[in-house]
Amino acid sequence: MTPSSNPLTMLVDIFRSPSACFLALHQRGMWGWQPFIVLLISPFFFWGAYFDMVNFVWLKQALLPQLEQVSPDRVALLDANTLMATEIILDIFGRFTTIALLAFWFYFATKPSQHLHGYWQWFAASCVIIFPAVLGDLASYVSALLKHGQVMSYAADLNSLNGLLKLPMTHHWFEFANALPLLLPWYIALGYAAVGTWTEFERGQALVISALPWGGYFIAWALYLLIF
Repeated sequence: MTPSSNPLTMLVDIFRSPSACFLALHQRGMWGWQPFIVLLISPFFFWGAYFDMVNFVWLKQALLPQLEQVSPDRVALLDANTLMATEIILDIFGRFTTIALLAFWFYFATKPSQHLHGYWQWFAASCVIIFPAVLGDLASYVSALLKHGQVMSYAADLNSLNGLLKLPMTHHWFEFANALPLLLPWYIALGYAAVGTWTEFERGQALVISALPWGGYFIAWALYLLIF
């Protein structure tokens, strides 16, 4: 397998040849900052475009009764700029936290390997694993454009399951659906490619390491909601 020849090719190889991407990232860890920066910038473009398209009077009228139930303190802050800033900050914080926690998981889960990698190497790998979210931002923009912006802000982001289910904020499963990535199988597949490329682990072990943090977290959350 030949590693990606340059940073731009590496971004393309995330979708075309993940193993070549991770080989290049193993040799040139600083290339990991490129997908990281793109991941943090793309929410600005999507949410900026969304709030340019949406009829905010319509959006405010639909959000107001829900916010009065779930978060009355936010009603006074219900204006376009505040709502846009909130969505951008939540996206950026969520992506950064996911990448940081994934890096910790891979760092400790691969400790038994003969080929050890530092935390920041796994941080770079985690940026690549989450990078398909940029395509989710693009799909969200196209969807909002086709609907002329007539989609609720909490259901506009197709990176989450709620982008399909469109559960209201008052629904018992709203937070769960809003947090569950629609591209989760893709993230697991890229994690599997990273572990398989950087370690000597068997396929089954690599798949378990890639899927366990996601499955464990969301299954535990779903069980909690079902029981309590």
